[in-house]
Order: sequence, then C-alpha cells, then structure tokens
Amino acid sequence: MEIAIGVAAGVILGVIAGRSAGHTAGLAEGRTQGSGELDSRLKAAAAAIARGVRPEGAEAGSAEAELHAALEQGWAPRETERKAALVEAIGRVSTFLNSSVRAPLSGVTEHADADELRERVGQVLGALSDLDFFLEEPSGEREACDLEALVKQVAREFSADQSVGLRLQLSGSAIRASVNSRTFMDGLYLIFHNAARFGGGGTVDVAVQAVDGRAVVRVRDRGEGFSEEAFRRAFDPFYSSSSEGLGLGLPHARGLIEGMGGRIELSNVPDGGAQVEISFATTS
Repeated sequence: MEIAIGVAAGVILGVIAGRSAGHTAGLAEGRTQGSGELDSRLKAAAAAIARGVRPEGAEAGSAEAELHAALEQGWAPRETERKAALVEAIGRVSTFLNSSVRAPLSGVTEHADADELRERVGQVLGALSDLDFFLEEPSGEREACDLEALVKQVAREFSADQSVGLRLQLSGSAIRASVNSRTFMDGLYLIFHNAARFGGGGTVDVAVQAVDGRAVVRVRDRGEGFSEEAFRRAFDPFYSSSSEGLGLGLPHARGLIEGMGGRIELSNVPDGGAQVEISFATTS
C-alpha cells in the first residue's frame, strides 16, 4: 500500500507540475496557496486509496479519479491473483500431507503387525522424500554428456517405477551437450511422469535428435493435450489440472533445465496429445 501511495503522489505531482509550468514569478503567492491545497488533496487521496475507496471530491477525469481507477483495474487484480495462488498452494500442500502422510499413519490400528507398520512408515517417508526433492538446490557443475545415453538411463529407471510404456526414437549417434547429468535426468524424469499422468495410460514417445546446432529431446503423450488454461499456467508452482499431486513437476523441471542453459517448450500435437520439448546447445 505504501507503493500505491507513492505512485499516487508521484502521478498527481507530475500532473500539477505540468499545469503550473507556465506560471510567472508574479504568481508566487498563488503558487504557495496552491501548494497547500495540493498537499491537502494528496493527503486526502492517499488516505482514501489506503482505505480502498475513491477520493472524495475527485471529479470524473481528474488526476485523482484516473489514478484510483488505474489502481482498481491494474493493481487489485494482481493482488487478488497473488492471494488466489497462495490459497491454491496451501490447499495442494495440505491435500498432499493429508493423503500421503496423515492418512497412512491414522490408518494404523492397535492390532497392526510390524510389517504393516513398516509399510505405512515407508509410505510416509517416501512422500516426505518427494517433497524434499523439490527443495533441493541442483548442482551447478556441468560437463559434456551424451544426452542419448542419459535419456536411455532415465527411461530404464522410469520403466522400473511406473507401469506406463516408453517408446524411444534415437539417432544412434552421440548427441552431446553441457549439462549436469543428475540434474538433467531429474528434470527428464519429471517430464516423463507428467506425460504418464496426463497421457491416459498410453505409451509415451521419446525422441532425441540434433537440430540446427541443438540437442533436442521431445516427450509426447497420447492424452487430451494442454487446455488453454494449462498452456498459460503449466509452469506456475502448485498449479495442476489434476486434483492429485503438488503441481510442482513441470515448474521444477523448467527450473532444472533452464538452470543449465537449456530451453523447455510446450505444445499440442495436431493428431492428439501433448508434447514437451527440451533442448541444449550441442557441444563436442
């Protein structure tokens, strides 16, 4: 609100100063009186804006009225969006903790045996480990790596964890880029997971090729594709079109990829499905 008040003062002062630029020295007394009136108007406008109401006595088209209208239309929606995003984030974290931490523990009965206890505790620790993963700072160290080899390794790990099939299309030759191998594989795993979740259980296609001096990895699912809202908000933390999960997969993947100098782009495939493309400048 202090910023809004400062903006109000600056705009109004600028308007008044512009109007008074042509005054002569003989109007010094009038300027002094005008300054006092200006101070009073500014204070009244600032107090009104601080309360979120239109300044009293502000005529239509006046600087005060125009400024207040601009704040209503420009600043208020942004604050509303920020609050909505915060509420969404808290809701997703709460849902995650309820389903992945509290539920397994609250389901333990006095008749539970040691195996059941170990299983439930394992579920909780796994969920907390997943949450901790998004808080880790990735390593900044990079070196020239064969991306095809890394993609194959991630595909093996993902296939061992998930029931969704991956179909690889490789060039058959080394395609090298400067990345941190672990960070690259973490980001790609998240992209695989997103494709599996929204791909309707169908096979996920993964292609690796060199295009115009860049190492390109394309991951395509067979789902419904990105909605208009998903295109706009896919990289917003805690946003997801699914009620499950935290909504951190693609935002975190983007941070990992771009942190290594790469690019990540989203698109819908004409004959169905969504595609995530990541790319890096090739190196020798």
